[in-house]
Amino acid sequence: MKKLYVGLTLLLFSAIIYSSSLISAAIYSQVLVKEGVGWDSNYGIFKTALMETGAMPITIAIFSGILGIVLIIKSLKRKPT
Repeated sequence: MKKLYVGLTLLLFSAIIYSSSLISAAIYSQVLVKEGVGWDSNYGIFKTALMETGAMPITIAIFSGILGIVLIIKSLKRKPT
């Protein structure tokens, strides 16, 4: 049962971190559109904003989400005694 709670907590943490990084990139993309700031035309406005705000929060969110899913699956597959 402990693994289930830890897995659910990691999934919640992952969702919060991922959504906050997307929101911050969306806000920063509005700044990139203004004159004098600029953005990379190969990636587009939003991808440039994602790269500028940093890839570490998204990486942490993905790893914690995967770990949370693994822990939930392990706790549900465990045989009850």
